[in-house]
Amino acid sequence: MAEPGDRYQFPDGSTYIVNSPSSESGGEFVEMEFVLPAGCLPPPPHIHPHQVESYTVLEGSIEIVINGIWRTLGPGESASVPIGASHTFRNCSGSTIRVQNWHRPAMRFESFIQEASENMRNAGIKAKRDPRVLLYLSMAMMKFSETLRPSRRRERIPMLMLAKFGQLLRLD
Repeated sequence: MAEPGDRYQFPDGSTYIVNSPSSESGGEFVEMEFVLPAGCLPPPPHIHPHQVESYTVLEGSIEIVINGIWRTLGPGESASVPIGASHTFRNCSGSTIRVQNWHRPAMRFESFIQEASENMRNAGIKAKRDPRVLLYLSMAMMKFSETLRPSRRRERIPMLMLAKFGQLLRLD
């Protein structure tokens, strides 16, 4: 179970910091801070079938796409992703950005982040271009599909196949 201040690092240099774990709100929400370096890997377009996701930029600027419409948010600006809306984000600023993030209700979002991060670290993945990044991300997304899942068929089918391959290799 996540605690305030827990930090989850990914091979691309991204760090996800738990500000308010779901246990503090009775599962009503989880609040995290995303620290995203220049050139970090964006998550595949995905949906949250039962959650609203919100972003507030603390430092730098982030590009967010919601249902095919891109927006750039700067410091102090916010965006909210409705339940079931396809979305992703990216850092194209050339510098590290910081974004406050909420998922309402929390469901198991922090567990998804924790498991994906720890599994990649335990596998010895150190580079963002390591092909195993997508394998472990796929396995985590399929395991936590009630929390998030790929929104487009062109990502969903290969990620489902990679997740099954990882299970066959007993990587879970």
